[in-house]
Amino acid sequence: MDRTLTPGGTVLQRYDDVFAALHREHRERVFSFIHRRVSSREAAEELTNDVFRIAWQRNPDPAEVTPAWLLTVARNVIGNEYRRRERAEHLMQRVRDSVVIAARAGHGAQQQTVADSLLRLREKEREILLLAYWDDLTATEIGEMLGCSASAAKVRLHRARAAFAQMMPAALMAEEGA
Repeated sequence: MDRTLTPGGTVLQRYDDVFAALHREHRERVFSFIHRRVSSREAAEELTNDVFRIAWQRNPDPAEVTPAWLLTVARNVIGNEYRRRERAEHLMQRVRDSVVIAARAGHGAQQQTVADSLLRLREKEREILLLAYWDDLTATEIGEMLGCSASAAKVRLHRARAAFAQMMPAALMAEEGA
């Protein structure tokens, strides 16, 4: 199907309607497929949305979007998620290792408290803090990495900082501010 916009917008609207119908028809099946393979409902929802975004972006002809094709895309998206989780775990292991090294160098208690607080954060909060402070990335660079705008990255970083501050003991936060 041609995706170009006609003067009345009819071709593009028909295209969107066909994909909306595909989504309604196959969403639950794709979600179930993914949910059985990932650990959380939230992750399964996000990955299901990714599958349909990919279908919409990559298929000029909605007739080519079959249940088998959608499940193949879902399998690939799940594989990407597993690789992302593995990279995040590898990064956290590096953080843990650096804490052990710092503790041996005499900065033990504070470093351990920071590491413990980082580990208690949600994965997305921890990731953005590590990108900003360990990898020294700007908000624009973080946005590029996370697939969002620089302002969205700034908001996420602000929220992650607030969550981190709540995890930290008040005495240590007061010491940092002094």
